[in-house]
Order: sequence, then structure tokens, then C-alpha cells
Amino acid sequence: MGEKLKVGLLGFGTIGTGVIRLLTRKGIGISRWVELVKVADIDLERPREVELDSSMLTADAESVVKDPGIDVIIELIGGIEAAKKYVEMALELGKDVITANKYLISHYGDELFERAQKSGARLLFEASVAGGVPIIKILREELACDRILSINAVLNGTCNYILTRMEQCPGMSCQQAVKEAQAKGFAEADPTLDVSGMDSAQKLSILIRKAFRTRILPDKIDLQGITALSNVDVQSALEMGYRIKLLARASREGDKLTAWVGPALIPADSIMAQVKNEFNAIMINSEAHHEHTYIGKGAGMMPTAGAVVGDLYTLVNHRNIPTVFAEEQIDLPLLERTEVKCRFYLRLMVKDQPGVLARVSSALAARNISIASVIQKETEEDPKKEVPLVIITHEAAVGAVDEAVRVINKEPVVMDPTHIIRIMDVL
Repeated sequence: MGEKLKVGLLGFGTIGTGVIRLLTRKGIGISRWVELVKVADIDLERPREVELDSSMLTADAESVVKDPGIDVIIELIGGIEAAKKYVEMALELGKDVITANKYLISHYGDELFERAQKSGARLLFEASVAGGVPIIKILREELACDRILSINAVLNGTCNYILTRMEQCPGMSCQQAVKEAQAKGFAEADPTLDVSGMDSAQKLSILIRKAFRTRILPDKIDLQGITALSNVDVQSALEMGYRIKLLARASREGDKLTAWVGPALIPADSIMAQVKNEFNAIMINSEAHHEHTYIGKGAGMMPTAGAVVGDLYTLVNHRNIPTVFAEEQIDLPLLERTEVKCRFYLRLMVKDQPGVLARVSSALAARNISIASVIQKETEEDPKKEVPLVIITHEAAVGAVDEAVRVINKEPVVMDPTHIIRIMDVL
């Protein structure tokens, strides 16, 4: 090994602090091969948990990227415009880049890798998906010659924490669990990206590009968040032997691909169901390895920083890293949402009066949707006399269920929109 790789860091926030802590810690092996020389951030006055010599700090990120003495740029500033600008600039200059930016990679990964190929630079992004779970490395190396059949994953630690707390505390609403998650630092001040499911969709898009060699942008993924979930759903699922998880799923269906993110009932005794709080889990089914599951903390300072430094170690030790987004794409179109089939959980809030179930059953039967079981709980009377009605269906097409629910929601006895959750018995 010759001279040390010189590293420039863009972003001195939470993850940046963790990276600096790892790179400046005495005794860590990678410090023999790399040297952090510059750190850029727009706010240099805010107190941090680590101290750096003031000569290493600058508010001018572009000067760090253009510094001829810097070999590697670590992009941790977040957002898109500035991040994309500096990553493109670094790659065009032939500098290797490490990023944790899932939006950047999910939307512009192919274009960035084309730039990297032209200049001979390398682009790594382990920290963009699942934090401390090295799933990109696994797909890039261990499973490089395997054929991936499906991916089922819990990719958002915030939502997993929220659902865990709703399960542990009967009566706790999703909104109450969000506030608790924010108080403990597991959720952002604006949690929309997480609870809407879009964070998981961006991560799933990245996994699909590598695992299936096809490009599916996040906004093309069938998406449902968790904000409409009630504690009735969570507790009802438990009573039936399931747990609710925000699931990200992609699977081959013949010559097409299904891709969706949404709450799902999964068997309570499955490995995925045991993953709680801020942990992530990724289950891959492949021809050679069959089913294998990877579990770890999906967010937070040190798990994410560890993934960034792991990429740095890869740059040091592997000059010829297999490309990730630059492979020839396979035409694997998405299966239409209406064609996807599974069992469903339907939760209605209805007036407590005779004939309600008959009306609902009629709407389902008219679309060849068979009912497997019905649960109707008694509740304390209120002025509306609303009661939750839970229906489990046999396997049915999403399109048929959507159509039936549109009809059901028009019934005067149905007080709120029917909530639909998929059931994944295969996990």
C-alpha cells in the first residue's frame, strides 16, 4: 500500500459525525490507509460530539470536491440539488464517491454510474439502504452469480418502531406512536417520508436495480403508508396470529415483476415478524441460496456511519469493484397492480345494526371475492354506534378488491373508508 487515500467529507451532521468518529478513532485499522483531510458544512458554529482542527473545516463544499489533493468524496449533505451537483462534479474529476443518499441513487443511479465509468471513478452507496445491513455488498458480491426470485424487506426503522409500540400498547394511535418516536429521536420532525412509505420505496428501487437488473423508479412502485392504520388493526392482527409490518416486496412473476410497499399482515412466528423497533430485515429468495434473511439496525449515527466507512474500506482494498448500476438492463416490466393476487384484511367502521354484513358480503361476492372469516367486536356505545368489522378474504385480485371496496364505501352504514391490508402468508 502506497500513500494514504485522502478523504473529503461533505456534511457534518449526525452521520458525518459518526464517520469522523470512526476515522479519527485510535486503533481502527482503516486509519492506516486513509486520511480525513477536509470537512465541509454550511454551519460550522454548531457544537458537535467530535472535535476537529479548525483548519480542516470549510463552508465551501465545492472547494473540497475540486481539491486536487483529495481522492475520495463522502457525500452526506442529503437533499438532492447540491448533492447531485457535487457528486457529478467529483465523478467527472475522476474522484471516487461514497454516498448515503437514497433519493440520489434511486432516481439518478444509472446516470451517475455512466459518469463514473467514463472517468474511471467508483461510486459506492451501501449506507443508502438498511444502514448497518450490508445488503448492497451481498448483492454485488456473494449473490452476483445467483438469480434473485424475490425480496421481502422491512426497510424503515421509524415505521417499524411505530408499529412495535402500537402492538405493545393497546389503544395507542399511530399519531401517538409517531410523537413518541420523535421524542426518542427515531423519527424526523416531519415524518412524512417515512410514514408515507416513500423512504422504503426509494430503498426498494435501489435493491430492484441490482437484484433484478431492471430500473423501477420509486414513484412507479405501488405505495401505501401506515397513517391510516388504527390500533384495532394491530391488535386484530395479533389475535389472528399475525403482526403488521411495513413491507417492501419485489418478486418475479413469469416475465414480469411485482413491486409494492405497504402494511402487510405476516405470520407472527415468522422471522420477519420478530424484527422490532428500529431494526430492518431483508429476506432474499434465490435459486442457489434459497431463503436467507439479514437483520440489523437500519438507521442511526453509528450503523449508517459504519456502512460508509465499510465502503471506504472496499475502495482501499478492491481496485476493481464490480459495477452496480452499469450492467445491461433487463426488460422486466411491472405487473399491473390490478393483476396482483393475495389474501386481504379489510377493516370497516360500520353502524351497529342488522344487515350490514349481508350488504358487504354481497359487494364482495359480486366480484368473486370469497370471505374466509369475519370478526366483529363489541365496543362501548357512542352517538354513532360505530363498530369495527374485520373481514379476511381468500386469495383475490387487487383490482377486484379495490372495486368492491369502492362500492362498500358508498353504503350509508359504512362510516369511514374501508382499510385494506395485504396478507403475506408465505413469509
